[in-house]
Amino acid sequence: MVVLRGQQVLVTGASGFLGGALANRLLAEGVRVRGLVRSEARGVAIAKRGAELCVGDLTDPEALRRAVAGCAVVFHVAAATGGPAAEQYRVNVTAVGQLVEAACAAGVRRIVHVSTIAVYGYDRPGIMHEGLPPRPGLEHYAQSKALGEQVLFRRAGELGIEATVIRPGMIYGPGSRFWTGRFFAAMRRRPAPLPGDGTAYCPVIYVEDVVDLLLVAAEHPAAVGCVFNAVSDEPVTWRQFLGAYAAMAGHKWLIPVPVPLLLTGAAMLEPWLRLRGEPQPIRQMVAGLVARRRGYSMNRAADRLSWRPRVSLAEGMRRSEAWLRETGQLV
Repeated sequence: MVVLRGQQVLVTGASGFLGGALANRLLAEGVRVRGLVRSEARGVAIAKRGAELCVGDLTDPEALRRAVAGCAVVFHVAAATGGPAAEQYRVNVTAVGQLVEAACAAGVRRIVHVSTIAVYGYDRPGIMHEGLPPRPGLEHYAQSKALGEQVLFRRAGELGIEATVIRPGMIYGPGSRFWTGRFFAAMRRRPAPLPGDGTAYCPVIYVEDVVDLLLVAAEHPAAVGCVFNAVSDEPVTWRQFLGAYAAMAGHKWLIPVPVPLLLTGAAMLEPWLRLRGEPQPIRQMVAGLVARRRGYSMNRAADRLSWRPRVSLAEGMRRSEAWLRETGQLV
């Protein structure tokens, strides 16, 4: 992090889980951090640690111009992960192009953009690597994130600004309300549900490993114009991942939920989601994430950036357990 020390950077989504973890690491490394937040109240935590807050909406061009002023690097972490389709496309696609334009006008050197492994879709077998073209499913989130990547690289190429995309899997660890908080709560049940027989791969990654990769991508010359997956380098199964939370709750009682039963439930849920305007390929997700051993390659980051995830599942769960205890979720 010597390259960025003392420089000004922007973190969008700085009040969120990943954006907050990134902002904290940057501040600890002596980087001047500006966080784009939707309200001062949301940015209190990082402001206390020394971050400058820029209050504004990601879709407001004037707010973007204020946010990027004087910055060397932009970490674009913010995204709309649900809600009305129009809002997701406005935030995840249109705002990306506006951010690139504002960054270029301000003299920003590089944009590191956080996407998702969901852009690969769920109906492909085998190992997902960055050479595969995106083929998202029906959900607006994956479709809009795939389009956002296209807008990023196209506008960056046209305007002459460096751009890199990181595609994380399921990010867990201290601060994760979903993959740690909610999953631990679910595993407190006795018995706790286990999807399928639990042998399928679970594409998780510890939060600080994602932060590490974002920092490397911000300074490494070989990262320019590239996409990088971000998942655990060790094959982690659902039984291992969920079993670790069950162990924290003091039991090992996991009851397998057969895949056919999961598919039946998914088939019943999909029409309801379509009526709500939030279509989700639940059956494809079950088939892709639970019914088969589908993996994600980390070879590109290793080959081009000499980087691999460092936090093992055991260590990540140890730190997660400490956070759950500190926050009163685990007594």
